[in-house]
Amino acid sequence: MKKTITLALLFLSLIYVNADEERSTKVVHELLKTMNKSEQYKKNVERIMDMQTKQNPTMTPILKNTMFEFFNKYMGWDRVKDDLAKIYMKNFTDNELKELIAFYKTPIGQKAASLLTASDIKVDQMWQLRVQKNMPELQQKMQESMKKAQEQKDGIETKIEIRESEK
Repeated sequence: MKKTITLALLFLSLIYVNADEERSTKVVHELLKTMNKSEQYKKNVERIMDMQTKQNPTMTPILKNTMFEFFNKYMGWDRVKDDLAKIYMKNFTDNELKELIAFYKTPIGQKAASLLTASDIKVDQMWQLRVQKNMPELQQKMQESMKKAQEQKDGIETKIEIRESEK
């Protein structure tokens, strides 16, 4: 009898937890829709693709299309929206998500959503320019690190060879 009651309680708790997760998912998906995250994400993908094309001017339209299809297959909105939803669910209660929805439905909320996206783009561009400007230094440091790693590997292999020859 105790086993039956315990199993029933366990089953009911699982139903309750699952219903709670679905409710939270519904709320967070409403937030993502209100923030227009799908369109923002698609614009970011297009921007990344444009940057890749500018960095690789020899990239043909066929290669660009192949890269775009690959990206959408593994990183498209339909693939990442649930992961993003989990991040919001982990960091916000349902009540907080509802408050965010209410905020983002206001004109200032819509403005904030678009400005945050625009500022993210500017930060990305600034980051990319700084990396490009300092690329020779990065390449030099990478080569030095690779050389050190190879020297350490060679040193370890030499020690192993010496120990094996001493046997």
